[in-house]
Amino acid sequence: MDDAYVPLTLMRHNRPLRGVMIDGQPWLCARDFGLLIGHRHPERICRLMDDDQIRTVRFAQAGGGEEEVAVIGESGLYRALCRFSHPEQRNLRRWLSHEALPTLRDSQAAAALCPRRTLMAWDKQRVSLLEWQGDLWIPLSELPWFGCTAQASRQPARRLLGRWLR
Repeated sequence: MDDAYVPLTLMRHNRPLRGVMIDGQPWLCARDFGLLIGHRHPERICRLMDDDQIRTVRFAQAGGGEEEVAVIGESGLYRALCRFSHPEQRNLRRWLSHEALPTLRDSQAAAALCPRRTLMAWDKQRVSLLEWQGDLWIPLSELPWFGCTAQASRQPARRLLGRWLR
């Protein structure tokens, strides 16, 4: 079990995506990624990858066993996104770039004083947070709107701007 990696499980639309850091680079389970992008045969996603974009590793399982898994590197992920069409491709790419891969990288961060990303599950949602100096920070774009809709909150600002421009 010395060579087995303990994967970090990321969730997107109730689908797991297991990933590990190997030599400072993120690697994600090929089958999980194939299921996430809606590929008909997720086990075949590795066929078009170059040798440096794919490798086989062992994941440690919760029950104490090991599972041999094909993993894809970061360049292989983006290659698969370009190759296989997916209706939510833009949002999936953004999620990979801004949440999944940074969270995976930050899970290996050694220094406790450095800021690191973490995920918080709340009300059947996952919110990306920044943990820094013992506090949790949330991006303004992730904050929910309380009491009014986004459209209603923008109307007073438009009226104010209209008065300013007169």
